[in-house]
Amino acid sequence: MTTYDVPMLGVAGDFGHAELALARRFDELHQLLYAKGGIRPTNAAIEEVSKLLFLRLWATRAGDSATIDGHPVGDLFRGQIAPERIVEFTKLAFVEANLSPILGAKDSTGQAQPLWPADEPFRLTQAEVLHHAVRLVDEVVSDEKRGVADPLGTAFDAFLSGRYDHSGGLGTFLTPSGIARAMADIAFGLRDPLSGWDRVSPLIADPYCGTGRFLVAAFEAAESRADAATLAALLDSGLMGADQSPTAIAKSAINLMLYGASTPHVFPVSDSVTAPALDRLRGSLQLILTNPPFGGGKYDNAEGLRRTTTAIPSLGSKGTIDPALACTVRALDLLAPDGVLGIVLPDGIVDGRHFDELIDRAGDLAVAANISLPTSTFALSGTVAKTSALFIQKRSKVSRTVLARVEHVGFIRQAGKAAADPAGTEIPEVVTGIEKALTLGDSPAPLIQISESPLVASIASEALVSLDPSRIDPAALASRSRLEQQGGASLGEYLTARRKQSQKRSDVGLTFVSVLHVDALGVVSWPDAEQYEPTTPGQMAHAGEVLVSLLNPSKLRAAVIPTARERVVCSSEFGVFRSQINPYAVLGLLYHPDVQAQLKPLGRGTSSSRRRISASDVLGLVVPRLGQVELDALGAEVQDAMRNVEEGRSTLFRRYGISAD
Repeated sequence: MTTYDVPMLGVAGDFGHAELALARRFDELHQLLYAKGGIRPTNAAIEEVSKLLFLRLWATRAGDSATIDGHPVGDLFRGQIAPERIVEFTKLAFVEANLSPILGAKDSTGQAQPLWPADEPFRLTQAEVLHHAVRLVDEVVSDEKRGVADPLGTAFDAFLSGRYDHSGGLGTFLTPSGIARAMADIAFGLRDPLSGWDRVSPLIADPYCGTGRFLVAAFEAAESRADAATLAALLDSGLMGADQSPTAIAKSAINLMLYGASTPHVFPVSDSVTAPALDRLRGSLQLILTNPPFGGGKYDNAEGLRRTTTAIPSLGSKGTIDPALACTVRALDLLAPDGVLGIVLPDGIVDGRHFDELIDRAGDLAVAANISLPTSTFALSGTVAKTSALFIQKRSKVSRTVLARVEHVGFIRQAGKAAADPAGTEIPEVVTGIEKALTLGDSPAPLIQISESPLVASIASEALVSLDPSRIDPAALASRSRLEQQGGASLGEYLTARRKQSQKRSDVGLTFVSVLHVDALGVVSWPDAEQYEPTTPGQMAHAGEVLVSLLNPSKLRAAVIPTARERVVCSSEFGVFRSQINPYAVLGLLYHPDVQAQLKPLGRGTSSSRRRISASDVLGLVVPRLGQVELDALGAEVQDAMRNVEEGRSTLFRRYGISAD
């Protein structure tokens, strides 16, 4: 076995201390590159680090046969090149390495190609900075010990820190390696893609591969499941990646080479959604693991839109859509029967009607598992997008669906950089829980809770009403059960939702109530509301109606429009409800601890602060069932307290002679 046949890097499955330490080193290098290296923007800095890793790989593969002016390239990493020659030596070495026949990647036709154009230069010209970078790269790949699976991705994470240049692109959000590996293990648990493989055809793919993190994760997942010959074939033929960015493809190829691939099958395409090279693979891939680009209205390729709307007709004649929709449709089209797609999607897509339509219309797609991810997942990319890791199997039905929730992924963002999460990571526990859930087979039980913290549960398909794990939150279910055992009532017995009547305050000269005007006890600051000048339209509400915020249910904001105010305009973020009982009694019921416990985990959205619920969620809450006398007494008590607080606040405003703002 030659040296380069042995994987030089790896990962244990977590975003662990090794990656955090390396990220700190890369961040130091980033500061040097900016301050003294003359390399801008961040994208370019990452590119030069990629080239140094490429040279280190060449020195390892070619040994002393890789020389420049009689000096082995390995001397660069052994510190044996004179400082005054290091820049010129590195430039010449990169040109030779890029043309070397032992370093290349297969294009879409299977032919080996250089990773960069023949005229691509090495741009780092400051000797001090180059020496620092060379030392770091040598440490990263100096031996065969497992450390970090995706060093270029780790550099990307460190260099990124909110500074990556997204201009003109779809946005780049690199999946943490621990989540990528977890998704690979879960996908293998759903279906072993290696079973029956001919060791020649592409088997596992990422059509939007970036630095190749998911491809590396898939290989690592296969290592404990396959023999050496199968693994060697997987590296060179079974793994396939495509991406719109040629520079990302170069990084992906290097990462796979570090694992032992001789000529990895990764190639650039103009658009993964429409690329003819991928068309040839329709219906043939056993496993796709990916995190596609996302962002509303960012995809406008006419052919890609046509293909997507064929699968999701409700998109109609839209000129732009979220690329995540187009990428999901494309990935599912590439799957073989019984194949598995593991994909990271924004919650807004997972919970949207377009996704439901895609699954329902296909007839041969079933969601096998869904993992809710925390907003810290992509914090290093400068976004707090709320996302989920979804697993879709190309089959007409699954008997059970696994839902899970991860709240800690091993790192947090501090001062723009990655730091270890004091709470650690829940990823290994979630993977273990899901693997256990997948062994339940056709159990008839509607809900089987595998673990409470982190939350993992298996739901019978006929009992599944939502892919949102918050719907099976243990504390919420316990509170609901407790009230039901006490004869509780559905809030829908007392309330009806009123259709929204859009209204601008300026049209009628009425007080405008926003969510910010309602405090944690349900009291409205009317002096503030009277002086508020909204910039967006609201909706009409009348005396005696109940307002409940449908935004961020973890902080209940509900209020009653008092009889003294015949009509008001309120924010469209409220649900407006008519009450069949004293509305203040409804308010008292809403603030019951067991009712709030049901409400808190609900809601899905783009971030934790933009989680939304629907009016039906409010009406579906179980509340204590009280007799009429008790309801009247509760309503009178709450109403009197509200009146006292409102009158007191108005008195103080007048006494102090201050305006509400």
